[in-house]
Amino acid sequence: MIFRPSEVVEKFIEDVHARVGARNKAVLGRAGLFLALGEGVPSEFDPSDAKGKDLNDETVIGDELRDVVRSALNFRAKRTLDDAGYRTEFRRHFEFGCLRLRDLWEASGKDQTRFVSELLKRTGGELPASGDSTVRVPAMPIVDSPIRLKLLTEAEEWTINEAGHNGLLVISGKPGSGKSQLALDLLAQIARQGLRFVFFDLKGELEDDPANPRQKENRKKFFDLTGAQHVRLIRQDLPINPLYRDSNPAVNAQIANEIAGLIRAYAPQLGANQQQQLSDAYQALNQPDFTSLLLELEQNGVSGVPHSLIKRIVDCNLFASAQTSITPEAWLKSSLVVDFKEFGNDSDTKSLAVALILNFLMKRLNRNLPVKDNVQPLKMVLFVDEAHLLLPKEGKAGLLASLARQGRSWGFPVWLASQDADAFITSGAMGIDFAELASCGLHFSPETLSLAQQKQILGGVVSRQLNKAEAVLRLHGKMKTGQTRQFWKDGGK
Repeated sequence: MIFRPSEVVEKFIEDVHARVGARNKAVLGRAGLFLALGEGVPSEFDPSDAKGKDLNDETVIGDELRDVVRSALNFRAKRTLDDAGYRTEFRRHFEFGCLRLRDLWEASGKDQTRFVSELLKRTGGELPASGDSTVRVPAMPIVDSPIRLKLLTEAEEWTINEAGHNGLLVISGKPGSGKSQLALDLLAQIARQGLRFVFFDLKGELEDDPANPRQKENRKKFFDLTGAQHVRLIRQDLPINPLYRDSNPAVNAQIANEIAGLIRAYAPQLGANQQQQLSDAYQALNQPDFTSLLLELEQNGVSGVPHSLIKRIVDCNLFASAQTSITPEAWLKSSLVVDFKEFGNDSDTKSLAVALILNFLMKRLNRNLPVKDNVQPLKMVLFVDEAHLLLPKEGKAGLLASLARQGRSWGFPVWLASQDADAFITSGAMGIDFAELASCGLHFSPETLSLAQQKQILGGVVSRQLNKAEAVLRLHGKMKTGQTRQFWKDGGK
């Protein structure tokens, strides 16, 4: 049987098969086909084009596997396929599976070992029960034991999931004060205790810097210890689609309004009428994603800020399409470092991307986990560096405030880091004092605060100049000063 793949899939197989250790191109194509057979293909998925070179199914699967593959396709289709149906479903599964392989390759940082490891993780499942073509994704692992962190070298530990506290952590400090090394050490500490994380690295703290041997050594040590995946946005996309809809028209209208409002909160010069244009375009989509949203805006004749904003997201290839996206549970199988260094000084797109991801997780995973033996079970820590980008403007603080107050009960405590401690005190209708709300605060640069601000944020006044890597710890309402943990010397131990 002859079929023709898309140009995208043909190029992926051509460019990558040797780099992942496949004996030939057919092996990689076969892996994609069987991945799709195992995971399932969305019923609405339609290959984008058929501009690649002709392929024969025998080249991909060999004559000995044709009957097995045909039976699996019949199972997925819930009917016995004729020759035309077999050709259609074979190509759909081949195309979708190869796109999934491409997403895995990008998410693995184009690293062969990580790619093969991620692929193996996805081949250990079983086909769903007969009559059910729903993709089975294992539930996210839950840590229901106390997670204790050492913050200062000489201070009590902090149990981040003790019942009755929100688990919110705020860290502030000028560049070079030791803030980043503390952040990495805390992430390493939770990783050693089996808790995963998503680290939104807005300034590229964990980029691979060949000119800095010490940073390179620490980076390798961090990823080896935590098992985290590094994703460099713009160079790589995320396999999730933060846009979604509901079958109920009224609920879907509310979703559209919320997404448009979220975009407006992080987009300069976007007015109420333009927000409504975004909402109207969103509601018209059967399968919303940023590419289809951009096309709908163009068909509606919408230009200016709404169009340029969505086009920026599409041009940066930040998110997967509605057809190729995976669930948040599948995406969060391991810890992640999402690196925004490629955005440079484009703070607006940085902050909007983080907000969209956080909102996606909050809306899709907002199920309460009951307290057990005075311990709040946890799934994953969400850590936002340079958090001031998401805080100051009117309306921005609402998303983080919801996560700070409720995230831990859903299994997602929030940690925020910023250069300026006073950035945690926001104003306006959605204003909130995150420093006061936080269960724990660590501040490296108290000298940047007035005496009144020190009393408000630190809980007291610091009477001496702090040395490098020293900070003020505010924990359980008490203030203590001392040397903080640093990853380069403590390594999360």
